[in-house]
Amino acid sequence: MSLSLFAPLLYLLIGFGLGHTPFEIKGRASALLTKWVIPLVIIYNIATHRSGVFVIMLGMIVMMGIMLGLSRIFTRDPVQNLCFCYLNIGWLGLPVASTLFGDSAAMVIIAAYVGSSLFGNSVGVGLMAHGQDLKTRLIQTLKAPPVWALMVGLACIPFASQIEHYTKPVYEVLKFVMSFLGMAILGIWLSETPLKWSDFKTALQPFVLRVLTVSILISLFIVICQYYGITLVIENKPTLYLIALLPPAANIIVLETHYLKSGRSASLIASGTCLSIIAIGLYIGVFL
Repeated sequence: MSLSLFAPLLYLLIGFGLGHTPFEIKGRASALLTKWVIPLVIIYNIATHRSGVFVIMLGMIVMMGIMLGLSRIFTRDPVQNLCFCYLNIGWLGLPVASTLFGDSAAMVIIAAYVGSSLFGNSVGVGLMAHGQDLKTRLIQTLKAPPVWALMVGLACIPFASQIEHYTKPVYEVLKFVMSFLGMAILGIWLSETPLKWSDFKTALQPFVLRVLTVSILISLFIVICQYYGITLVIENKPTLYLIALLPPAANIIVLETHYLKSGRSASLIASGTCLSIIAIGLYIGVFL
């Protein structure tokens, strides 16, 4: 259990070490992650989906849209907007949930991750493409890797059994690469952005507000799914509430690196991750 729970932290430390080397790798690693690894993970999960998966994906997209709208009321900073609505479901949530709750929980987290990745990556392009008109931003959003990956995944659904049979080992490798690269890129930025106590104080209020907001939205989602008898949701309530405790997605730093050529989100994500680990520890101690 400890290995799975702390693997993302190990990847972050590896990235931190790489950040002190003379090699410039974060740009290439970011491009690899955004253009290939994440889209391939999405394609596999869409093509081999299970009953209830699309409901969770849609629910996650709706929840993130609501959270983004709330955030935009208070600030138009795209980095802060994404840090509030885009959570680290895949790279941190997946190993934690699968360790604590098993394969069924992993399926829920993967579905939530695909929905959040579609929303976070696609909307992130539009938010971070400064200096361009609405039409250009819309075109860039539609051309974002998660969008075309969704289209390819839908086209591959008739071949689901073959894809699952022949490419499952490849998918397992892709999940590892996704987790490793995402946290390592964050670690590289952290090597250039030392954390201060003020970073934790800055991250605390958004973290508390995010936990409350996501918990309320998850509760409403569960009530709706109970009404319609969505078994995958009903049987995995603890996993869904775990999502509320997750920090901002490490992929935000990937998007910022790729589109803005900056790394302001590194300290926000890192301090949020520390707060999240404490909260998850308390969640495990109280409810498990």
